[in-house]
Amino acid sequence: MKRSDIPTPYLMIKANTNSEWDCCDFAIISLSEDWKKEQQKRIENIKPFSDDYMLLSMMYSDASITFYKDDNEICPDSTDLLEDRIWSFVELDEETLEKLSIPENRLTSHTLHVFKSGYALYQTYGKHTGEDFWTEDFPLEEFIKNDTNLTN
Repeated sequence: MKRSDIPTPYLMIKANTNSEWDCCDFAIISLSEDWKKEQQKRIENIKPFSDDYMLLSMMYSDASITFYKDDNEICPDSTDLLEDRIWSFVELDEETLEKLSIPENRLTSHTLHVFKSGYALYQTYGKHTGEDFWTEDFPLEEFIKNDTNLTN
């Protein structure tokens, strides 16, 4: 797995948890064309409410993301890979993706929060612990445009 300065089908983003015993360092979002089309609809859904200062976000069930933790084999330090960025496109194959280490919690209820600013974040919970796992905010609207000049 390596960082890419041009858009790829995979986006690595910093992630965290409030768990005292489990770990979560990053997440990978699969940026398929279907995913982009669905996100475009969601951005359009929130735009009519852009003047409502009380609206925080719209929440959608969305399992296009998997949360991971650093390991000694495939990704020893996601911070180094991201080079102090919040997110980055990454080059990887399905075989590598399957070998990445996941948190101990069984994660459920994957939710995408879409903000009227065009940003979003993913959130999920440990099924039996209720512990919270989340990503950093990311520019959803820019990703669906597949802009090659994205910066963070």
